[in-house]
Amino acid sequence: MKHLAIIMDGNRRWARERYLPSLFWHKAGFDNVQVITREAKFAGIEHLTLWALSTENFKKRDDEEIEGIVKLIHHVPKLLPEFQKEGVKLQVIGDICRLPEATQNILIDIQKKTHNNTWIILTVALIYGGQDEIVRATKKILEAGTDPETLDETEFRKYLDVAILPIPDMIIRTWGDIRHSWFLLYDSAYSEYYFTDKKWPEFDVHELHKALEQFKNSKRNFGK
Repeated sequence: MKHLAIIMDGNRRWARERYLPSLFWHKAGFDNVQVITREAKFAGIEHLTLWALSTENFKKRDDEEIEGIVKLIHHVPKLLPEFQKEGVKLQVIGDICRLPEATQNILIDIQKKTHNNTWIILTVALIYGGQDEIVRATKKILEAGTDPETLDETEFRKYLDVAILPIPDMIIRTWGDIRHSWFLLYDSAYSEYYFTDKKWPEFDVHELHKALEQFKNSKRNFGK
């Protein structure tokens, strides 16, 4: 498998079941990113894309929750030694210009510092939504004055956030909801899906390999 993407769902419910404040579910989810990234690398996955904050969540969640996620981003530089040791290249997709400038600068800096790492490319989707991505891409196309006669599916994709990524082979969603919620909307027509009842902090190495085994046994015909 070249590209695995994960919708990291169920963090809040995991914390509420344990009567923990939001700070704990943010931290638990953050810690699990490190575990799953490392195991994905060992499994030979080249690209791992994680949906950390949707466009809709950014608009509708309370300020405290959004601030918690922003604070976690400010802890990301502490992971730089591990990223360098494990060969992790960090990328970000989404409308991150809506984040505080200091937060944007942190993300830009760590992307520069990990740019030459090649063992696994970790892409984090922040303030990302499939519909929003397509709208933003359309605006770029209009601004560029692209000739409509030259515009096809391949050309359109060049303006999307996901232009830097291969097509996702599999998309995993934790916590049992069976829907894609606009995640990687343009690219996911032939992606295999794996749904699990485990909440993201509970999604462990064993569950990851169950998903990988399902993919291994799937028959993919890409519409043929």
